[in-house]
Amino acid sequence: MPPVLRLLVVLVLAIWGWLWLRAFLRAGTLLWLMLPGEGQIRRRGLYRITVSTEEYPHGPGDIQPFKLYRPLSRSSRPAVVIYHGATSYGENHAVLDALARALAKVGCLVFVPRLPKLKEVIFDSSSIRSMSIFYEFVTRYQGVLAGRITVVGTSFAGGLLLKARLEPAMRESAPRAILTYGSYCDLETTLKFVLTGRAKDNGQEIAVEPDPWGKIIFFYNYLDHVPGDFDREAVREVLVHYVNDRPDEGAAARAALPAGDRRMTDLMLNPGNPDSMKLADRVLDIVRPLLAENSPSHFYDRIDFPLWVLHGRNDLAVPYTEALALKRLLPKQVRLYISDLYGHKELSFGRGIWPSLRSGLGMVLFMGRFLRAVEGRR
Repeated sequence: MPPVLRLLVVLVLAIWGWLWLRAFLRAGTLLWLMLPGEGQIRRRGLYRITVSTEEYPHGPGDIQPFKLYRPLSRSSRPAVVIYHGATSYGENHAVLDALARALAKVGCLVFVPRLPKLKEVIFDSSSIRSMSIFYEFVTRYQGVLAGRITVVGTSFAGGLLLKARLEPAMRESAPRAILTYGSYCDLETTLKFVLTGRAKDNGQEIAVEPDPWGKIIFFYNYLDHVPGDFDREAVREVLVHYVNDRPDEGAAARAALPAGDRRMTDLMLNPGNPDSMKLADRVLDIVRPLLAENSPSHFYDRIDFPLWVLHGRNDLAVPYTEALALKRLLPKQVRLYISDLYGHKELSFGRGIWPSLRSGLGMVLFMGRFLRAVEGRR
């Protein structure tokens, strides 16, 4: 091989290697920035950012806020839209704020919009429309190039985002990359886990103590389908206090209910009652068609785009078996990583230092490849 050609090959390989190394360094920095307690420490070599709240038109006479995280000294910025899950904190959720800040500090222009129904902790089809509306808004936002938008769906927003990706807004101007975190493949099996703490991984049963909040959310979402003669609006007013983490107000509202409504409310608030599970099973039978409508397991054959799927093995809200199920259905499209370090919204160590280090390295490799996709590189 002529010396000039050899030098050219070495130069190309060096540039290629540097680009990959840079992506992994940025991924490691991103994960480091999200560690508890880092927020007040400034790091050299990172972009300074500003955080502001703006508004977008959600519908006629309906204006909703979004948070914008902007790196100041980078002129050509890839845009990342993060859709929050079913949480009353909405766009102000502390974990999403940490993620958005970290992404902005490594050079992304990050949008976190409020999705009204998911902020009310209601996971129905209306949020699919909200996602499409905001995505269209971002494609027209000053400084954003339509071909440089990545979308991220967290928790229950992830499955809904896959449905939104099939809608015209994201079909006509496809996002560069799509990532789901802690999301579901099938709503029915996810809700059964929420109710019972049980799921199956390749025939082996996983059993954890279910979070009582999960059953409350279940009945809150499907209260109109609960059989029985009771004042649904009065019971809803009690449940909404618990959904929004106001148990004292919820207890006071419960105490004011008539005896019959109070007994029905207690079935929804006390997951240990066997009659409560029987009632939940009856509701699941009724709402099964609604669950199928928004479950990727029922429309996976329409998913013809690659997606990144990240899940915590210690997730007690949506089991990691949902990510495995999606990978089985879409083996070529799904790039999957299940981390031993994460639960649903927090770090969750406990498997020893070496497994933790191994999982940390896996996270860096996964996020490094994802950041290359965000930048438009393979």
